[in-house]
Amino acid sequence: MAASMYRQSLKLSRLIRSNTPLLWRYSPTVNPQSTQVVISRTITQNQMHENQKIFFKRVAQFVGFGVFLYVISPWARQLKGAKFESRRDKKRRRLAAEQNEVENTSISHGVPSLNYQESSPPSRGILPVVKAADVTDFGTGYVTPRSQQFNFIADAVAKASPSVVFIEIHGRHPYQRGVVGPISNGSGFIVSPDGLILTNAHVVANKRLGKQSVKVKLYDGRLVDGKVVAVDPVSDLALLKIDTKDPLPVMRMGNSSAARPGEWVIAMGSPLSLSNTITAGIISTVSRTSKELGLNKSIDYIQTDAAINVGNSGGPLVNLDGEAIGINTMRVTTGISFAIPIDCARDFVDKVQKQMKASGGGWFGKSGPQGPALTTPSKAGKQGYIGITMLSLTPSLIFDLRQRAPDFPNVSHGVLIYRITMESPAQVAGLKAGDIITHINDQPIKSSQELYDRVQAKESLKVTAVRGKETMKLTITPEESQ
Repeated sequence: MAASMYRQSLKLSRLIRSNTPLLWRYSPTVNPQSTQVVISRTITQNQMHENQKIFFKRVAQFVGFGVFLYVISPWARQLKGAKFESRRDKKRRRLAAEQNEVENTSISHGVPSLNYQESSPPSRGILPVVKAADVTDFGTGYVTPRSQQFNFIADAVAKASPSVVFIEIHGRHPYQRGVVGPISNGSGFIVSPDGLILTNAHVVANKRLGKQSVKVKLYDGRLVDGKVVAVDPVSDLALLKIDTKDPLPVMRMGNSSAARPGEWVIAMGSPLSLSNTITAGIISTVSRTSKELGLNKSIDYIQTDAAINVGNSGGPLVNLDGEAIGINTMRVTTGISFAIPIDCARDFVDKVQKQMKASGGGWFGKSGPQGPALTTPSKAGKQGYIGITMLSLTPSLIFDLRQRAPDFPNVSHGVLIYRITMESPAQVAGLKAGDIITHINDQPIKSSQELYDRVQAKESLKVTAVRGKETMKLTITPEESQ
């Protein structure tokens, strides 16, 4: 039995040797040849050297890490129990510190300014540094710090609004016999503590002494009687006077000559009889000449995109310091409105005050409170007049008007009539607001200045005008302005 098992093991050994030569060749325990054992030992030694290198490298790393822990151990003890702060919170805290430093160098007149001063640190990017709001739940109605600090328009309105008034002309309605009530309205603002109010002349132009009265609604809701004391129809300015027992809040007058295109402005007034209405925009230009608008005046208007509607006339155009830099006068279309510079109005107020005081009869002259209003004569010489207010049609303006009104006439140049005076030469000839004058004497008209120059010749004009899809031929004879 044992012999047979031995023979079977020998056969198995021979079979393994014949079928697995590689295993036999590289196995030091099976292959008795010394050369194969030497080769196996050489490979093991190389591996051993590599393992030694790896071992020493790991030891060096652990030693270095231990030294690092030893060095930072004083600070590590301080971190024990400290609150963890994320990277976002660190960045927010850093930006808040930078913004606080900027605010300390840019606050003027109590109103935060968004323009960096030279002493302020430069921003890290294209956009200015914005302070992150600290949001805290204090219940319903809580206003976040951001709205308190950066609502510059609300701050300016809070300063200027107490001196803005609503003006109504009361009398018999021209189309309803026996009906007495408001027939026109506008806005104004108080320029002296004893009740002197500045507004537009066209707001009170229809006021007839003895038949109509002026009502002024103050900011606190009081309705008082007013009197027209001075009117300058050329500059479109007028002064009213109201009598109250208490001193009235006065609008601060700024410097319109210092206004810049792109500056934020606020139009205040009562458009469409809606009291205390605020609109905001920027100054488009500070020197839009009256000739460009077809007006017989020597005034450079302030053009703004702040909304000025019917009833806003006479209200103040306010800067971010709460100072009036203009008087809202007219609106051409959405985004194009005009205001009289406050420097012109200041001269008018000073002149009227001196004239009234020199008369010896107080504010209303020698004739008393019921006497006629003073009229400031114009210094301008007699010029050609056809009675229209117009605007040059540039390619960009034509494109904008076509976007807003698809039925806008298909013209490439001309001047747009947006206001026409009753009984004027233009109105008598048949022109209406909205018409476009394209040619005069068969010569193309591309700007208001060209039309103004033709009118000054005081000769009959053959006018080509477009109304909708209709082209008209008219003849207008200019008159001399009074």
